[in-house]
Amino acid sequence: MKIISQVVKALFMIAGLVAVQPALQAHTDEYLDQHGAVHGGMMRMSGPYHLELVVESGRAVVWVMDHANQPRPTAGAQGQLILFQDGERVVLDLEPDGDSRMLAEDSRISATDSPRAVLTLSMRGQAPLQVRYAELTKAKAKTESDHEHDHGHADHAH
Repeated sequence: MKIISQVVKALFMIAGLVAVQPALQAHTDEYLDQHGAVHGGMMRMSGPYHLELVVESGRAVVWVMDHANQPRPTAGAQGQLILFQDGERVVLDLEPDGDSRMLAEDSRISATDSPRAVLTLSMRGQAPLQVRYAELTKAKAKTESDHEHDHGHADHAH
């Protein structure tokens, strides 16, 4: 009986993982880059938050939202943003700005649609979260010169 109980538990765990897999895939960086940007920036997910980064000349803004892209309050939050631009590492402190934004203003910030950055964010009373922003590498189509040949497949069309 104990073995049957363990098998049933294992099957339920597997069924649960299979059931949530589509939801997990919906929040990949690739998915968020294609569908998630509410303010025209680069969106990432960490913990219960969607974190959208917009980098403009002289300022960086992070919008904090839940998984339904609804604003989350940033009062009492602390953040640090490290931007990698123009061969330089720019470290910025973020301050709450408005209801659901974090802001840094600095003359060293250059506007970019695809920032390379690391964000560390501590929402009030919560452990710090960290996300990385970088342009996604587009999958290259394999060319015939990239294709590894297995000499036993003469009937394989290229």
